[in-house]
Amino acid sequence: MEIKKTVDEVASDVKAVKGFWAKLFGSAPTAQAKPVAKKKEAYVAVDETQVMADIVSQLTVFFKLQEQLAAHIREEEEKSKSVYDPDANLMEAALNRIMAQQQMEALSVTIREAMVYQSPPEMGALYSKVFEMRDVISQEQEQARLKEEARQRYKQWQRREAKRNFQAKSMYLLGTFIFLLYLWALLLLINRWGKT
Repeated sequence: MEIKKTVDEVASDVKAVKGFWAKLFGSAPTAQAKPVAKKKEAYVAVDETQVMADIVSQLTVFFKLQEQLAAHIREEEEKSKSVYDPDANLMEAALNRIMAQQQMEALSVTIREAMVYQSPPEMGALYSKVFEMRDVISQEQEQARLKEEARQRYKQWQRREAKRNFQAKSMYLLGTFIFLLYLWALLLLINRWGKT
């Protein structure tokens, strides 16, 4: 049920983003428009920077929740692969996972449509720009991950080499000690034979 709660949180944030944009830029026309008497429109000063900041903050909340939901799905997949639970209801787990994935897909479509069709013209092709930048950041993160893995492998190699060197030096030391002990015993034996 934790998945359902996370999905519901993401859905409510998407609704909040859609409602916020609807307030700012008007909603989509309904099927039947009623004629309304024209009123004098009062000019309302809108701070474009603040509007864009609000949109970005709402999108940030949405994407964080989307990442949390994706992480939860990955965690459940890893848990099912590595932890055996004899009391697990497999059908329930499968249904929960499928529902979460479908909710994520639907929320992604909704946010994409909102970013493409309801974003102000001042923000340009917001969806395209965001996902292009996400791809760039993803590549940078992949390179950073590979460097970190290489650094970890190098540290493991250094530890193995240090251990191997220690063992080799210990063997040389033990061999030298045994050789010196044998030599000392041999000299002691020769010394006794010489006195007799």
